[in-house]
Amino acid sequence: MPTDVVSLQAIGLTEVKRALRRRLQLVAEGVHQTKVFVVVNGKGGVGKSSLSAALAAAWAAIGLRVLLIEMDEQGNNGEDLGTTGTVLADDGEAQAAAILDGKPLTPTGEARPGLFVVPGGAVLEDVIEELYCQRRLASRCESPEDQSAWMGMYAAAIDAVRDLYDVIVLDVAPGSEPLQLQALAAGDFVLVPSKSDPSSRKGLRTVARRFGQARALNPMLRLLGVVIFGTNASATNIQTKIKGQLEEDLNGAAPVFDQTIRHVEAAAVACRLAGRVAHEMRSSTAIEPSVRRSMKALAGDYQSLAIEIMQAKTALDRGTRTESEAA
Repeated sequence: MPTDVVSLQAIGLTEVKRALRRRLQLVAEGVHQTKVFVVVNGKGGVGKSSLSAALAAAWAAIGLRVLLIEMDEQGNNGEDLGTTGTVLADDGEAQAAAILDGKPLTPTGEARPGLFVVPGGAVLEDVIEELYCQRRLASRCESPEDQSAWMGMYAAAIDAVRDLYDVIVLDVAPGSEPLQLQALAAGDFVLVPSKSDPSSRKGLRTVARRFGQARALNPMLRLLGVVIFGTNASATNIQTKIKGQLEEDLNGAAPVFDQTIRHVEAAAVACRLAGRVAHEMRSSTAIEPSVRRSMKALAGDYQSLAIEIMQAKTALDRGTRTESEAA
């Protein structure tokens, strides 16, 4: 056996393959619980981090036990949740330890009651570098299983702790193909935030290609839908046009959610400065009354979307069970 293949096994890919086989067995037995949401787009600046933090906080606020994993070197979730510079911020150390050293995937703490965080940060650059190496080594293997197993390193780490949480949210870096493939291999549902510009729509098509790659390893992965982000709430005709364009891009593969997230710059800035999400700021007396009104509307957008997403998840789960029973 070539030495590069020996090294591939030495870092634990055998364990990764074993974990992936266990997952497929659970799926076959009908006992795999879907709970991992992958928030991703091939382009940055489309509201990915804000959406991830807001959804995670909204679900935790209704009593769900939520894990938010930021698979992004930028670490923007720390600003969204106010954890930057606190003991919860580790620059990605805990995440890197789980993926590179095989340690348990351990949150740094609770950003909110019931909302546990595994932060991103600059240390993830080491993870990305290793993933590129593993992909290159895997390409030299003879077995198709060995060739694709490198994509399951995050899946194995997440599956080891998934029973501890009701919901797991993966906030994935836009420019990193290895991280996106890892997230898609680990996920159950994909959420794609998108704006109306051509670059955002191109980013959606990039995700679609990688989605197809990951499905080879994770056949239960579902594209849950696209979230239109940063729109003018009063421009209903424009929203309808944007939705039509995105639905054409998707070609029936998934819906565009009815609930959009409006663009309110003052409210978004106020949230980031305070390190709080919109629903936590809607009654704040520290912001101007006009901004507070906009904040309430923005909070309503996120909360309605959180409900719509869970309804879509339930419908897909029900449809999957029906198909399984029919088979």
